[in-house]
Amino acid sequence: MIFDLLVLGVAGYFGYTKLWKPVHDKIIGFHAEMSAAWNGICGQIRVRQAAGARILDLVKSVAPQDPFVQDFEKPLAEQSQNLDDVQLVASREEPFVSLLKSSLLLQEAFPTLAADSRWAGAQQAVQKANSNLDILRNQYNGAVTAYNKLFETFPANIVCSVCRVQPAAVFEAAPAITKEDVA
Repeated sequence: MIFDLLVLGVAGYFGYTKLWKPVHDKIIGFHAEMSAAWNGICGQIRVRQAAGARILDLVKSVAPQDPFVQDFEKPLAEQSQNLDDVQLVASREEPFVSLLKSSLLLQEAFPTLAADSRWAGAQQAVQKANSNLDILRNQYNGAVTAYNKLFETFPANIVCSVCRVQPAAVFEAAPAITKEDVA
C-alpha cells in the first residue's frame, strides 16, 4: 500500500514537473506575448484613428460636401470599437485603409490640403502607425502561430484539452499604405 502510494506520488510529481508545468508555462508565456502585441496593435489603431479624424476635419473644412466625408465618418468611428475581437478588427482594416488611400487623391483635387502642414502631419502619423501596425501584427501572428502549434504536439495537446484552451485567431489585415500610394 505504501509502495503504491510512493509510486503514484513519484509518477504524479514526474507528470506535473516534466509534462504539465512546462506546457502550462508555455501557454502563459504565449498569452503574455500575444496580449502585449495586441495592446500595441490597439494603441496604433487609436493613433491612426486620431490621424484619420484630423484628415477628416481638414477635408470638411475644404470640401464639406465631398462624398469622402460621408464615406469616411462611419469607418473612422468604428475603428476603435470592440478591439478585443481580433477577427472584427481585421475585417475593418481593409475598408479603412482603402479610405485612407483615397484621401491621398484628395490632395490632388484640393491643392490647399497638400500645402497644409496639418495634412502632411496627419498623413505622416498614418504612415508611422501603419508601419508600427505591420511590426506588431507580425509579432502577434508569430506568437499565435507558435501557440497554435502547441495544440498539435504531445503532451501539450492533452494539457490544452484538459484545460479547455482554444486556438487563437491570426490577425490578417489589408496591406498598409505604401510610399508608392503617397507619391
